Amino acid sequence: MHLSSDNELVVIHDSDLQRIAGVDRAVKEMTLAELKALDVGIPALAEVLDLVPEDRRIFIEVKMGLSSIEPLKDLLNKTSLLMSQVVLMEFDMETVISMKKSFPDAEVLWLNDFPLLSFPWQRKRALNQILNTTLEFGLDGINLQNISQLNARFIRSCHKHNLSCYCWTVDDPDRASCLIKKGIDGLASNRPGWMREQLNFSNPRSW
Repeated sequence: MHLSSDNELVVIHDSDLQRIAGVDRAVKEMTLAELKALDVGIPALAEVLDLVPEDRRIFIEVKMGLSSIEPLKDLLNKTSLLMSQVVLMEFDMETVISMKKSFPDAEVLWLNDFPLLSFPWQRKRALNQILNTTLEFGLDGINLQNISQLNARFIRSCHKHNLSCYCWTVDDPDRASCLIKKGIDGLASNRPGWMREQLNFSNPRSW
């Protein structure tokens, strides 16, 4: 989720339009109308919220830091969604803490990734630090990059402290099945439909 130049929340992963539209401009430099004129499928967050069924939740990754909180608060106050249907997440800890204060009834997750060349012992230590920091600031859970050190023991530690534990990005069915058996609360995948088929999830509303 990014902010347009006219302060509209839009659903797009990248901060610029180069990759998806071949346009050398940042999202924050364009109005919502200009973004929609590109016709590459960039919806306003308000439009997406209207599509969320009553028995489903929506995961929103905030990518603009603290500047997104007030526009997000205004939008969520207008929606018919319950706060229990909203999951917010960010990498920046200051923003995550502020989101939890601003949206106490929403689930707020701290997103984390790991240096590409870090050693296994460094990643294990980082996981413990992440868990302790998440508890210290009263957050609801963690959303972690898919690393091998994310195992059953760590997931149990999260659950022991009433924290949710999610994982991104899982595109290998064997790894997905393994994490599910270990008790992971949710997975992000680049191929969700295909992943469901591989895991034999015939019911589209199942886990």
